[in-house]
Amino acid sequence: MANVANQNQMSRLRSTEKNAIQKMTITIGIALLVIGFAGVLMPQLFGMHLSMLHNLIHLMTGVFAVWFGASRPSRAFNFTLIMGTVYLLVGITGFIFGVPGYPTTGDLDADQNLVRIVPDFLELGSIDHIVHILIGAFMLFTCYTFKEDRKPKKQ
Repeated sequence: MANVANQNQMSRLRSTEKNAIQKMTITIGIALLVIGFAGVLMPQLFGMHLSMLHNLIHLMTGVFAVWFGASRPSRAFNFTLIMGTVYLLVGITGFIFGVPGYPTTGDLDADQNLVRIVPDFLELGSIDHIVHILIGAFMLFTCYTFKEDRKPKKQ
């Protein structure tokens, strides 16, 4: 016996076009995947502290961003809002709680705002904080700009 889908399910299945919030979430995900893979090849990319754990976090966040971006608009919106807040807070708290020190990951100079979350595995410096603030601000800007796109359009 065949399953019969209701009208909403059928229109959702027919429509593969993504709205702006979904496209931006997918774009953010791809950018995080690029940062994660580049960090594996170049752990000191632009002076960042890209340890394997740090790269893994970027890769996982990128995969989830692409996945949520490809799903419903409300999920893309919620993911971008939550992760944007997390990235922004990680960057800001890095400047608040960072202390002068030498990173143990890589061959980098002393940093005035070093945060050792997991010593020898996950250390964040000033450049990392700036990048996290930029990523978080961009995600939150995306949410604010495309907040009307979080609900699917009625046909």
